[in-house]
Amino acid sequence: MQTQEKRLLNDQTRSCPLKGGWVSFRLVDEFGEGKPYASLEYEITDCEGTKQSGSLDAEGYAKIEGSYSGPLILTLAKKYSGGIPWYEEISDRKTYPIPLTDLQVAAEQTLRRPIGSTSKTGAYRASAEKGDFHNIEVRDLVELSSHLPPAAKLSNPVPAGCAKLARDFAGDKVPSFGVGLLPEKHYVLEVRALRAFRPLLSLAPEFSALNLYQLSLLATLSYGAFGQTPEKADATPKKDFAFTYPSRGTIGHVLNTCLACFEEPSSYADSKKPSFPLVEDVPYSKRLEIVPFDPELYPQNDPSSGEELETPSDVHFFNDLRQGATDWKNTDTQAYVTHDDRIILIGVRGTAEGWDGWRDADAKQVPIEGGTGKAHQGFYEAFMALRPFIDRYILRFRTNQKIIVCGHSLGGAISLLLSEWLHREITSDVILYTFGSPRAGDKDFVESASGLVHHRIVNQNDPVPSVPAGWMDTKKPIWITGLAATVSGVLTPAAGGLVFAAGMTRFGGKPYWHHGEQRYFMPLRLPGQGISSVLWTPNCEGYEEAAMTRCVAQLRNNDTPDRKQFLVQAANGADHKMLDGYIPSCWASLRRWQDTLKTGGYIISTTESDRLKLEVETYRTQLKQWQSRADAEFPGGTIESRPQDRSTALQRRSTMSDLQDRQRAIRQAVKHNEKELEALEETLRTITRLSTTKLTLAEIYGDCTALADLQTHIDRWAEHKENQESVRLAQIPSARNTSMA
Repeated sequence: MQTQEKRLLNDQTRSCPLKGGWVSFRLVDEFGEGKPYASLEYEITDCEGTKQSGSLDAEGYAKIEGSYSGPLILTLAKKYSGGIPWYEEISDRKTYPIPLTDLQVAAEQTLRRPIGSTSKTGAYRASAEKGDFHNIEVRDLVELSSHLPPAAKLSNPVPAGCAKLARDFAGDKVPSFGVGLLPEKHYVLEVRALRAFRPLLSLAPEFSALNLYQLSLLATLSYGAFGQTPEKADATPKKDFAFTYPSRGTIGHVLNTCLACFEEPSSYADSKKPSFPLVEDVPYSKRLEIVPFDPELYPQNDPSSGEELETPSDVHFFNDLRQGATDWKNTDTQAYVTHDDRIILIGVRGTAEGWDGWRDADAKQVPIEGGTGKAHQGFYEAFMALRPFIDRYILRFRTNQKIIVCGHSLGGAISLLLSEWLHREITSDVILYTFGSPRAGDKDFVESASGLVHHRIVNQNDPVPSVPAGWMDTKKPIWITGLAATVSGVLTPAAGGLVFAAGMTRFGGKPYWHHGEQRYFMPLRLPGQGISSVLWTPNCEGYEEAAMTRCVAQLRNNDTPDRKQFLVQAANGADHKMLDGYIPSCWASLRRWQDTLKTGGYIISTTESDRLKLEVETYRTQLKQWQSRADAEFPGGTIESRPQDRSTALQRRSTMSDLQDRQRAIRQAVKHNEKELEALEETLRTITRLSTTKLTLAEIYGDCTALADLQTHIDRWAEHKENQESVRLAQIPSARNTSMA
């Protein structure tokens, strides 16, 4: 204990308290400026319980005189007085209202001092003013702090002993919060800026490379646990109890331990290779929120309140975990939801557990409640389990924010059904990004949901977007041998080439359709040993059915592929996985587009354009060759008109009923084939357009181009050594080759 503290708090002084002391202090930001704290109301309480209040001057300064001897307690706990709409909304909302103070709002408007900065600090000002310098946080000066970030390790905090002595001697005469100051001293108190990081996201409906990469990370995050420690609150939680989120890669760790604490996350679920999002520096209250936990403030957190106990995990995390082989009620669906002042963000997990495979395979079509068309039963049941959770969250926390939904694989299909419902029932401001998503609904559903913004990403030979195939919902599936026109694959490193699975005759319902605008990662061999990956929109079904070769390989004697085996292959394919397939591809595309913008090049190079056109022409040749063979099988137009001596061995072995089925299937496939040939003309025009169009800043960053500090955020991201490695998947064509951009 300091000598002065002992002298001021001895028993003799207490029996005859002295009065007439003084103390002065100045609140400054991390750059030593007091203006951000001008006019804030403060309160000083001395050891006899005498309170003196006032307002800081224009430079954040105040001086108190006439206090009783002994330590004093300084607080700045005045409730937020209003004026900024977002702060008013969160402080007045019905669910988890935030106990804002004027001090917190002021601290959120200041900035963090960059590491290594040579600008002046509060310590410099304290030296000039011959005062004591200390770091403090907002939580040190306010009564309610459960909504604030965890206490940081400050370099020079106010010694705790002074406030402790005041409370030991004065008891409840002094506040239980606040910092202790000694009389006859001047203090410069540097308030730590209350800032957070949040992922940069474009709110424009148009596709952007920024959202492509950012949402690939946020979709992957849905595979992690929530990470709340402990998982449940004690029956009688302590006053200072707080949940923590220590496990890297969990949802809580990314949102609450990293982003909310001004740290860039790098791990998602069980990822091993670091991946950093592009983040912007924002006021803490505009972070992606994890709600606070405070039994004294919120009845739903108090076990004795009579309300159902609720923790942050219950609010933000949905986990409909199956309880065993006999549990047919729960769907094993997992998702998370959070929000800030711009968006409600929803991430839905894809296939992860063994039960998910059965849900993928449950392809019976069922009607959509309140909507149009039919949906895949397994996906629809998962959506219906999730819907009440999302509905409740939106009712509690949505004001006028847009809704962004992302999901991978099974999670993409559920996300589509969820987004269609949100778009139909809640708001038209819904943006959906899916990665490797299977089809979720029939033609009527897809057409009715045409107004929903959906950017559908497919990676190379990912087989999952090709399902549900016809054999997944048919009473009598027919696969016509030789019907699939196959691209050779010579020009691409994609094993097995691309397959056009047009000959799948369906019974018992309208065909499943893809929803949204597909963007496809297509690898191309370049001269020499180079491989580039082009992100483009083919506009023809051959590329959408790229991985159906896996089905073809399983077909035997006109039978259907084994469903379970196919789904295992799909889930284990490297191109389908987020960590090994989609995230590297999305990262590489963003890097490629950034570099192309700097060099003034075109979206694809001349060489890539030539390779793509040759690929498409090869594909068209295959389609024409198949159509010639199909036309030759029934040259008379009908089975009955064909001369017997021209019948094939297959026809001679078949019954009339089988031949009629086959002829109907061929007619259907021919019509499909003709449409595909027409679509290829637009595909070729697309390639030409890509090779003559330069990227714009908006195509890369969407409406984030309006941010004044965009380049600062980009530079921060680029400084990570992981982002300075050579491009991993979408290699940028060498500038040494004059035929390339």
